[in-house]
Amino acid sequence: MNSARLFVYSFAASLSWTLVMGQAHAQIYKYIDPVTGAVEYTNQPKKGATRMDSADTLSEIPTGNKPNKSKAAVGAAPRAVNTSSNSSAGAASAVVDAGTQKTRDGTRRQVLSDELSSEEKALAETRAAFNNGKPLPLADEGVGSPKYIDRTKQLEQTLRHHERNVAALKQELSNLKL
Repeated sequence: MNSARLFVYSFAASLSWTLVMGQAHAQIYKYIDPVTGAVEYTNQPKKGATRMDSADTLSEIPTGNKPNKSKAAVGAAPRAVNTSSNSSAGAASAVVDAGTQKTRDGTRRQVLSDELSSEEKALAETRAAFNNGKPLPLADEGVGSPKYIDRTKQLEQTLRHHERNVAALKQELSNLKL
């Protein structure tokens, strides 16, 4: 996954991995575009991005068992979780009871829903400003001026960015089990 990917892919992947496994150690970086102010979360370092502390980023999400700090567990494929008993207590794999998992799933759904609402609002605002490719010129711009053209291109990029984010969030929400 390159750093140009939508923040939702990396953030949702990190979030879901943390919620499902309770063992994720993926680093999250937050990048704020200096021109548009768009926020992007990624798991890849990017010039100008700040490294997020996972405790700050996911502080309100219940984590259940403490994460395993072995490097082998970080890249390992997800393992089946035995919810019928705690037969692997003390073992490397995390066992999460159904109630805890349901709480985590609910929290994940809420986070994704809240993010979808804010992205849809940002998309509507950007669409209004873009005005079908003919934004209203600012006081120091002429309709054909380079500054106007650059701002129009930037608005279009921002519009596409929000459209992709909304689509990705809707897809992620549709993938959730009820």
